[in-house]
Amino acid sequence: MTGGNARIFALALALSLGGPASHAARVVDPASAREAIANPAVMALDAELAALAAGNRATELAARLEVIAHGRTLTDVAQEWLLDRGLHALARIAPTREARATIARLATRRPTVYTRVDRDHSERATPLYDAGATARFVLRNWDRSAAREGTRADLAAGTTSAVDRFASRGAIEGADPVRAGIADAFRAAPLGQLPAQRAAIAESVARGGRVDDIALIVAERLADRELFSLVFGHADEPVALAAVSSVSRSLDAHSAFEALALASRREAIASAAVLEIGKLARNDSAARRFLFDSVAAPDIGPSAAAALAALHDSAVPAELGRRLGEAQPEQSRRLLVLALRLDASPAARAELERFAKTDSGSAQLQKEVRRWLGR
Repeated sequence: MTGGNARIFALALALSLGGPASHAARVVDPASAREAIANPAVMALDAELAALAAGNRATELAARLEVIAHGRTLTDVAQEWLLDRGLHALARIAPTREARATIARLATRRPTVYTRVDRDHSERATPLYDAGATARFVLRNWDRSAAREGTRADLAAGTTSAVDRFASRGAIEGADPVRAGIADAFRAAPLGQLPAQRAAIAESVARGGRVDDIALIVAERLADRELFSLVFGHADEPVALAAVSSVSRSLDAHSAFEALALASRREAIASAAVLEIGKLARNDSAARRFLFDSVAAPDIGPSAAAALAALHDSAVPAELGRRLGEAQPEQSRRLLVLALRLDASPAARAELERFAKTDSGSAQLQKEVRRWLGR
């Protein structure tokens, strides 16, 4: 028997490994929990766990944790605290097959120690420690790390297998640590490795492959307008919205505007795209013309009106007033009036005053404008 295994066996005897934990679930107050942990024997065990982690001894550390989990001599608070501490330490080192199997068993453990964090607002107890949840975190962290390292090797070799692997896991519900690890590697990869991935990513996005996240990462890092456009057109809504927020930081103003103008045609992200164009319109004449031309559009008009109002530019009310005087459809007039209302500057009020004197538009619209003006 090796020295490490002998120590584990001795600890197993001391903590009565083999029988079920004798602790029933209960609620403790934080002060009592701190007192239970501040014990020389508990501190000594914690130091042993830390030493095993520092030595990257995953198998032994996992075995110690399983011994602690089944022991009967520790208090429930000390037991759960040590498990939580040891599991977090284990998450930071490379796993072994034996360690993974042990932690998979601990992942089914239920909380036994609860506390009430805020008695003034709720009598509901929450777990003070949840070793099972922490064990599941460890397993996910290992999966993410393995995916990250595997993808790092693939990128260095110039293969596109990581793109296929990412797409193949697109149907998994909830957070997927493997997809997260692949994305980590793409974010951290040397820039020179990414062009080799671009064609495979673009092709996958165009045919509906679930590679949205890495497509956005590569579009941002390569400042790739065409890839941004593919993301706007095909990516799931959350990723497409994230692209709307990032495109102006990644591309020059002209390229960002062209990509966002395309994004404004997709209903799910149109409003966000128009508001982002509004930020460009402060210094970009093409973006400003786009907003003026869009104010009367029934789909994106309200967003264009808000974007123009946010410019706080004295030239905007004059142009809106000119267009309001020429507008014929009622819906167009209403949207132009909305833009002036949102501007709320003296110049905008003057344009609304001018419109109210013309008797243009419907009687209802004239009534609403006069009410807004306080007449």
